Amino acid sequence: MKVSVSDSSSIERKVRVDLEWNEVDEHYNSTLQKLRKGLKVDGFRPGKVPMGIARRILEPELKYEFTNTVIESTYKDILKDEGFDSFIDLKVEDVDYKEGESFFYEVSIEIDPEITFPDYKKGFKVPKTTYVLDKEDVDLYLEDIRERHAEVKEVTDGAQKGHFIICDLQETDQSGIPLIGRKVQDRIFKIGEGIFGEPGSEGLIGAEAGDDVHIRLKSKKGEEINYIVNVKRVESHELPELTDDFVKRNFGKTDSFKALKEEVEKSLQTEWDNRSEKEFLRSITDYFINNVKFDIPASRIKRFLDNIVEDILSKNGNKKIDEQKVREQYRPVAEREIRWYLIQEAINRNEKIEVSKEDIDKKIQEAAAQYPEQNRDAVVQYYRKAENRSHLENDLHEQKIFDFLKQFVKIKKETLHTSDFRKRNL
Repeated sequence: MKVSVSDSSSIERKVRVDLEWNEVDEHYNSTLQKLRKGLKVDGFRPGKVPMGIARRILEPELKYEFTNTVIESTYKDILKDEGFDSFIDLKVEDVDYKEGESFFYEVSIEIDPEITFPDYKKGFKVPKTTYVLDKEDVDLYLEDIRERHAEVKEVTDGAQKGHFIICDLQETDQSGIPLIGRKVQDRIFKIGEGIFGEPGSEGLIGAEAGDDVHIRLKSKKGEEINYIVNVKRVESHELPELTDDFVKRNFGKTDSFKALKEEVEKSLQTEWDNRSEKEFLRSITDYFINNVKFDIPASRIKRFLDNIVEDILSKNGNKKIDEQKVREQYRPVAEREIRWYLIQEAINRNEKIEVSKEDIDKKIQEAAAQYPEQNRDAVVQYYRKAENRSHLENDLHEQKIFDFLKQFVKIKKETLHTSDFRKRNL
């Protein structure tokens, strides 16, 4: 046997295998005998067709089965010996033989790229935003609590500023003809706020259930937008005062407005801190994705997109979709996810970052502890399923990689008040 390997690209190798006939003749003879047993030719008993005639009749089928048998029985050990036991995809490029003399085949294999990193251990800059919670956020949340506990009454004598309308909102052209696909249903709006507080919405004052009200608003670009508002219901919301008694009645262990406000502040700040950490980790990911260049195996992208298409089909009851459009839309996502996965794998190999059984068990116990005692066993049972435990292990593995990388980050600090954040995103 002779094996030769050549590089087609950074992620593709061609492997040619040349075999002496005595290395494959057993496969040839056994394949011929198997096919000959089922061969029927007039004038001969089944299985007794002369070898020369059988070989001539069976030649196309014999070649197909014989070459497949040889390749299947040899390629795995050959690729392993050549260091390609973890190849991504394989295609047979060429195969042929001369009976009694020689046999050869050539395969193309797709492999993951070798990844070279910048010297990130010298330190790399990554931005991190610290969000400062503003009083306005707390007030808005407390107002939302009041709204959720409002006493709702139907208004039958015409809407006024501060009332709420439940409606369908249909965009139209300038002549009032509805635009297809530009309708939203069963939305609730407060008159005097948002788009219904803009000039052009005055026609809603006095509106009653069943009315169709035409309004003309201006977009941020100054363009006129026309709507038909189909009013289904008009409501008044009488908001409660957030007294200590109200808090005690509605929030269990919280016994005063002051305590409720402190809890709201803590909860909101935690949410912003979590956002900050999530953005920080994504910035670390961005640094490596932008600075570590390599080719991505096409078969990895294909499998990722195949799974996306399959998932969308499943969620839509297997209704027909534009698969090509879906693949184009999700390709940037696929490339980013695969690139980060391969980078993590390379860091893991270099640094030998591992997740132990003890790490997984500890995380499961921490997760279970977040639930009431009577539900904790169900959480443990959930993670006894191999698939769920595997997902948890992958999450822990990624977290360990981030923890490892954080020690080399030179943080570019930014402080942003939450009110300023909202203004940026208007």
